[in-house]
Amino acid sequence: MRRKFLIWLLLLVCVTFVITGAMAYRQFERQAQERAEQLLHTRLNDLSELISHTHDNMAHVEEINNTGNLNRTRAVAEILKLNPAIIQDEEAMHGLCNEIGASQLIVTDAQGLVIAAVPTEHRGFDLNSHEQSRPFLKCITAPGTEIVQRPQGNAANGEIIQYAGVTRRDAAGVVQLGFTSMHEQAVRAGTAFGVLADNFKLGKNGHIIAFRGGALLNSDELSYPTAQLLSLPLEKAGHIQLADTEYYTYAVEKGGIRMVGLLPVEEMTAVSLESLKQLFISNVWLFLLMFLAVWVLLQKLVIKGLTKINRSLHRIAEGYMDERVNVRDTPEFTRLSTGINTMVDSLQSYAEHRRERLRRELLMARSVQDTVLPNKFPAFPDRREFDLFANKLEVNVVGGDFYDYFMADQDHLCFMLGDVSTAGIPGALFMMRALSIIRGLASGGLTPEELMAQANIALCENNVTRTRLSLFFARLNIKSGMLRFVNAGTPQALRGRSAGTYTMLPMRSGSMLGLHPKAMFRECVIKLEEGERVLLYSQGLLNAADSSNTPFGAERLQHFLRESTDNVTDLLRSLKLELRRYTGNKEQTDDCSLLCLEYKGRWPAKADLSFTVEQQDAHLTIIQQITPPLESVFAAPIAMEELAAALSSIITALPAGLEVSLSLRCNEEEAELTLHYAAPGVNPLSALPKLPVDYAHFTSAPEHGSNIILRKSLA
Repeated sequence: MRRKFLIWLLLLVCVTFVITGAMAYRQFERQAQERAEQLLHTRLNDLSELISHTHDNMAHVEEINNTGNLNRTRAVAEILKLNPAIIQDEEAMHGLCNEIGASQLIVTDAQGLVIAAVPTEHRGFDLNSHEQSRPFLKCITAPGTEIVQRPQGNAANGEIIQYAGVTRRDAAGVVQLGFTSMHEQAVRAGTAFGVLADNFKLGKNGHIIAFRGGALLNSDELSYPTAQLLSLPLEKAGHIQLADTEYYTYAVEKGGIRMVGLLPVEEMTAVSLESLKQLFISNVWLFLLMFLAVWVLLQKLVIKGLTKINRSLHRIAEGYMDERVNVRDTPEFTRLSTGINTMVDSLQSYAEHRRERLRRELLMARSVQDTVLPNKFPAFPDRREFDLFANKLEVNVVGGDFYDYFMADQDHLCFMLGDVSTAGIPGALFMMRALSIIRGLASGGLTPEELMAQANIALCENNVTRTRLSLFFARLNIKSGMLRFVNAGTPQALRGRSAGTYTMLPMRSGSMLGLHPKAMFRECVIKLEEGERVLLYSQGLLNAADSSNTPFGAERLQHFLRESTDNVTDLLRSLKLELRRYTGNKEQTDDCSLLCLEYKGRWPAKADLSFTVEQQDAHLTIIQQITPPLESVFAAPIAMEELAAALSSIITALPAGLEVSLSLRCNEEEAELTLHYAAPGVNPLSALPKLPVDYAHFTSAPEHGSNIILRKSLA
């Protein structure tokens, strides 16, 4: 009985295992097919998305590279326009080529013959003689043409070079630069289909095959029938028999690239057969142990590795480009880590290259800016009616701040402070264009309101970069002190006196220049009194921050101005030192431009004296006391003899013991002498012959006393 039971039990167990095994086999076979379809679908679509993103990124890289090379070529053309003598200076040409970051520099004449070149062996080369250089002749026949070619191999040495050319600004001809593009080629090689597809292997013996326009993209040679693979339906799983192997298939097409995934059926079913075998030979406890083992292995080999990779990718996404993925537990993780690290190295290399190129561009922009802005002081040493000083606190990044001042005519001083929205060489060129337009319009006698309107129209023309200009422009009548000004944008302006409180000018802030040709601007008018100042500053002054990110601010600026008794030159220099002390070593993000004007009025030289009429030669002592301080203002002798003689005659005619207040005002053209005394009605002019002066006038009032005014031309 025991034996029979054991036999039937064994038979029942065997039948049960056979039925269960058959059902399990069918289930595992179906699951294997579903897993294969899901794997093929996921891998192909992921690879397709990666290729699409890679191509988009490469297009963006190429666009940035083309724009940068064209901007540098334009900059060289502008530099040659400003200094054509560079063409004749071989050392200067080499220096310019190195500074701009180019490997070749070519300048031609109107016939397309190279007249200056780096390297020098290109001199005498005819652009029309070579297919690559022939398109640049259009820069001569159609001035204003700008050409950027795709990188191509140099016939001489095989080096990859990209050429860019523009029309010469100084004469008919072409300015052409050649740039080595090894970095771009390295990035492009890293994004080839074969490199990208290595990270998307299908199992051990699976393949991903790609076609574009029916042509095979894989670098390795395949013996599969192309026509049969191209005929597979898209986005649908299937089977195909190739030679002695049966494959699961799946095909997708995106962006003109058709990809076919092939996964051996035997490889996918092998896992199912192994699992089925374990099911047959295992018991409950063994199954539990295997389950635990699988779970531990999955946690250790897959989840742990993925966690490390995700952690590293998160740090890379946050900008830590020195982070590297180092998960080597399995060959798949090793390849994935290597692929990610290669991509990060390429991005880091490109970023370093981009930063270096940007640094060179910013250095050139600063050089252009420093060349244009006036920096010699005193600004107008022959004018005593005003004092003017300006300076600029620069940071590592070239901002768009600038200032300028000039005499529109003998009686009007124009000064301005502005900020261009675009940094680098484009911003510097826009600033030069704006200064040229404004100076040209100012010489026509336009009011600030009219000048700003016309300058805005001119700057809006061909402003494809949408560069904006914030500008404060003012025009001062030196004789009357009338100041007319327009503020368009963000510059700030204060009005005050030395060691006093400064107040904001009553400005109407209008639209920035370069945005819309029909923008409106409102003019304001104030009258400056003698000794009053106007301080202009850009936003970088108030926004300058210390190590705790606390801005310098308007209140701290007012405190500094109230404590300062310096002239305008020392005032701005002291303010610049105070700003550097406040910010310390913290890197700032914006330039700070300053301009200060002090209106001294019609009489820059003044002297006051009180005396008692006691003796006839008192006027000699008075003249001796007054003249040296006045002469020190002009640093030259003053012809005071005739005025002294007139003063002597008046003092002689006044009663002895009379207290007299004397005030002398003088400029380089005229002197005015005023005498005041308390005795009303005492007019010495009535008893004197004509005095050797241009003007003599007596006034008297019982409550105010008497005044005598003498004027004499010093010209």
